[in-house]
Amino acid sequence: MNTIHVSTMAGLLATFALAAGSAAHAQNQELVDRADRRLESLRQELIDVRRDLHRHPEVSGQEERTAGVVVARLRALGLEVRTDVGGHGVVGVLRGGAPGPVVAFRADMDAIYSDAPDPVSFASETPGVRHICGHDIHTTVGLALAEALAAIRDDLPGTVKFIFQPAEENIQGAWAMIEDGALENPVPDVIFAFHTAPLQVGQIGSVEGPALPGLDRVTVTIRGDGDLEAAARAYARAVSSVNTGQAVAPKEFVGAMMGPPRPRPEQGDWVLGGMVRAGSPEARAHAERKMKEEFAAISFEDVTYELTYEARALPDMVNDPELVRSTLETIRSVVGDGLLEVNEITPYFSEDFAFYQQTVPGAMYWLGVSNSELGYVGMPYSPDYVADEGSIFVGAKVMAAVVIDYLQRH
Repeated sequence: MNTIHVSTMAGLLATFALAAGSAAHAQNQELVDRADRRLESLRQELIDVRRDLHRHPEVSGQEERTAGVVVARLRALGLEVRTDVGGHGVVGVLRGGAPGPVVAFRADMDAIYSDAPDPVSFASETPGVRHICGHDIHTTVGLALAEALAAIRDDLPGTVKFIFQPAEENIQGAWAMIEDGALENPVPDVIFAFHTAPLQVGQIGSVEGPALPGLDRVTVTIRGDGDLEAAARAYARAVSSVNTGQAVAPKEFVGAMMGPPRPRPEQGDWVLGGMVRAGSPEARAHAERKMKEEFAAISFEDVTYELTYEARALPDMVNDPELVRSTLETIRSVVGDGLLEVNEITPYFSEDFAFYQQTVPGAMYWLGVSNSELGYVGMPYSPDYVADEGSIFVGAKVMAAVVIDYLQRH
């Protein structure tokens, strides 16, 4: 074969590749457009679902009603549904019209205790419990995504697994679901998730690599014939002494969360437990060292203590960098300049989504829910937390596009 023929062949191959790429892009966009139209047709219905979930929040381990809402909607779409997975967890499987990879989307369902007034017209009807971490939004985004993808299932080359998780707030739900087979039959190739964030509605934050710190578990057992209650309170103050507050740099941040000391009459001792969160390995090591120094300086007559410090009882949440990078163009095609490449750790929160990432390449994105024009502030755990419901459709459209693109490319 001479040079002219080689050159001609190379040109033909390049032309075919360009044409194939253009055809694939057009096909992706056609599917995305159909999914978007389905979402828009259900806008008010999905908002009503979210408000129903918001009115009836359930704390970790008690998500029975929420799970029932999820199950009913998934079954109505014809998904394969498994219930009571790791507690009140729900797994739905949507099989496309052709074989292909398996993509998972995880949404957590539990609420938290809060006595602060709920400032929305569809306020919580459960005293002392509210959705101020946005899990009602997460759950509704998951249901909206199921609706969008079910509308185009015959043209999807692969499978989508929906994981609706209980008990994220007490960091038990993800591990319990994994132990109960949530990542099996079929096994996901990748897993995605959102978490509401105080970005503006219409914005998506991405992080390549470490995104949230894990948690270290601290347990202190106090024994002896002395004043065990006074000693327990002193040790609790020692644990709290490692707190830095949020005025420091994110990598220097340390936060300790301790439960109240409690007696155990049957064992004749007192125990206190809690968690420590740190913005970097150096901050974590400093917190453990300082805590042990503070404990060593405490002295009570006829009292001994046992300190157990379990590093990374909850692993750091680390997004797969290559996976995140592979989605940025698709996300940008939906939200344009609304894509913010954050790429730094947020040290003030933790997420048991990290357990899934120990098994499957995964990525969690920040879903903007604030609206400065309306005065909505979507800072998780804030007593005045309010989420703009437009975020449901931003999240569902972004994730539908990401899932479609991944299935087509793989």
